[in-house]
Amino acid sequence: MSCEICGRNNCTRSFHSFEEQDQYDEIKERAINRLKKLINRLNTIEIENNFYVDYAEVIDIIET
Repeated sequence: MSCEICGRNNCTRSFHSFEEQDQYDEIKERAINRLKKLINRLNTIEIENNFYVDYAEVIDIIET
């Protein structure tokens, strides 16, 4: 597996400074919270207890 911070194969999170780890965690948390807010705004359709969304709307969220 590659490093979650830099993506290199020969690296792990522990090779990065605590400052880099904290910065990565803050950015990741902000991104997760933003995506959750955007996803909750999607229009859904329920069919047999399954919820579906418009693929184009999902792409719009990703590109925003």
